[in-house]
Amino acid sequence: MVSLWRLTRNQYGRKLYELLAQAGITATAMRQYAVDLPNKTATEVGKPIRADNSSHASVHTWTSESNSQFSIVSRPDAPASLNAPLAEKLPAETVLTVCEKGVARGYLFISVNTTVPIDVLECKLSFNGAYIRRVYVDQAHRNRGVATALITAANRYASARDATQAVALVAIDNRPSQALFETCGFTVRSTRVYARIGPLSIRHQLPNTQ
Repeated sequence: MVSLWRLTRNQYGRKLYELLAQAGITATAMRQYAVDLPNKTATEVGKPIRADNSSHASVHTWTSESNSQFSIVSRPDAPASLNAPLAEKLPAETVLTVCEKGVARGYLFISVNTTVPIDVLECKLSFNGAYIRRVYVDQAHRNRGVATALITAANRYASARDATQAVALVAIDNRPSQALFETCGFTVRSTRVYARIGPLSIRHQLPNTQ
């Protein structure tokens, strides 16, 4: 049996979604994943990780805790070779990039204790703790632990900033991303549902019952 995500998460599924949105019809369900973070100080997790608006000379780079072959860089232009959507990065966000021998393999965006726009839900949400989004790994280097290294680094980054929780929103049909966060200890805390037909819309947050 073909998995749902293989039918919906491709160029045809995206095109259909865009056409319906242009006609004023949209429906989205996002699982809110979260993990509780250990109470670590910046000293315990290493040198303070600077925000990415620091000068390049002071940007922090450290070895991945999950794979010593990888280094983590908190410089905004580090994933430029992967065509990262840097123009959409919010001022409050930091870009974390996994590099191997100086070459970018993947990246994510992370913010702590801020309000961010969630386009697919057509709203803004405030998160008490870290919010992780835009997780991407170069296709040629998937299934090598790059994504796990990114999430591990994001949790460490958040802990160093006194965050007690990290959160990510994942579409209900995005099984690969769900598996990633579950592997990294995240659990589903709720599901956010949004639908709109023209001027009429509904919005619900359903608690996880499992």
